[in-house]
Amino acid sequence: MDAKAEKLALFRFGLIAPLVLETLPRGELTRRAEEIAARHYDIPDSQRISVSVDTLLEWALRYRKGGFDALAPKPRQDRGQSRAITPQLADLIERLKRENPHRTGMTLLRELALSSEQNGASSEFRVSASTLYRFLKQRGLTERQLLASTPHKKFAAQSSNQIWQADMLFGPYVQRPGGGKMQAFLHAILDDASRLIPHAQFYPNQGLDACLDCLRQAIAARGVPVRMYIDNAKIYRCQQLARIAASLGILIVHTPPYQPEGRGKIERFFRTVRDQFLTNLDRKQSLSLEQLNDRYWAWLENVYHRCEHSALASTPLLRWQRDIEQVRQLPPATDLRRLFFYRLNRLVRRDCTFLLHNQYYEAPPQLTGETVEVRFDPLDAAEVEIHFQGKLQGTARLVDPVINAGLPSVKRSATEKPEPTGINFVELLNRKKDEQE
Repeated sequence: MDAKAEKLALFRFGLIAPLVLETLPRGELTRRAEEIAARHYDIPDSQRISVSVDTLLEWALRYRKGGFDALAPKPRQDRGQSRAITPQLADLIERLKRENPHRTGMTLLRELALSSEQNGASSEFRVSASTLYRFLKQRGLTERQLLASTPHKKFAAQSSNQIWQADMLFGPYVQRPGGGKMQAFLHAILDDASRLIPHAQFYPNQGLDACLDCLRQAIAARGVPVRMYIDNAKIYRCQQLARIAASLGILIVHTPPYQPEGRGKIERFFRTVRDQFLTNLDRKQSLSLEQLNDRYWAWLENVYHRCEHSALASTPLLRWQRDIEQVRQLPPATDLRRLFFYRLNRLVRRDCTFLLHNQYYEAPPQLTGETVEVRFDPLDAAEVEIHFQGKLQGTARLVDPVINAGLPSVKRSATEKPEPTGINFVELLNRKKDEQE
């Protein structure tokens, strides 16, 4: 499916996930569908804001029969119209309102009008009063909604692997491989019911590559969760993570903005890491990243997982093992590493190469000038698959210009010459002239 169809399929999966991730009686299935249909949504490439119960049940049936690919829409003839408020304008209005919740709608309209005149973008910032008020109410940006205290309820998952929480902690400085110091970042995933850590590791960066690698090792070690509860950071709202979660049947749930209380369990775990592990590191000893992880894993497996948790009256390991028969595992034939491949579009240049991570890779000659999809492991880009029009075209080779200089050029295969037609423009004109004379 193309990017537009995939975006809509991911939206549909996010709606029906509570209907298909577990077996439900007919009455409960209908009740949940009615709850989902009662809310409003920003439907991709559509002006509609709601979905009917029948549509939700139809999508759920299609997912059970055909999986994630069945949620992709068929090619449509019409095109959707642009929204009244662009994403850039919506972001600006939200920042203005959160900056001062007492700003009235008329004040916002005047400020947007003055900003548009100064920036020369009058059409971009032009919005009616009714549209602005409706936007503020839907986004929870009215003065009453922003200043009201939000009640919070204590929650806990019923069984292991029902809810995972993920977050990142700034760690200590370690030795840089090339010399000097660099900061390490702890990416961790916590099981809500048992407080067990499926996987946690210090990485040299806080980017998406580290986040996905942590998730991949957690699934390989402890199975597949039903839901993942994460915040609104950029790496957690990317297309790569959404695609992987949909392929594995995982529902991604984001923390509401400015409400970090829902991730209290993993924040409490980070406090334990600081109090019991980081403060006890030998400050006189300069560690590498590998040495830091070795010490951290030894503490995690021998201390944290085996000490009684005050909220459980049991150790995290024993509590997780209590539900081990309910834990969903991937089929043995599943290639987990390939499921976590990045997918990026690249243009094949005239010299049969494309650029990826500041390195040139060579593609088959017949793909010159075409836009191909490359799939690769972000932590090991030695193997790069090339896909064109949904079909695997082979593996790209890392280009070495020095070696290429000594290789013979690829010659086109000789084609048979067609039989001469005997038609010539000039001769035809001359013959016509003779006939007229």
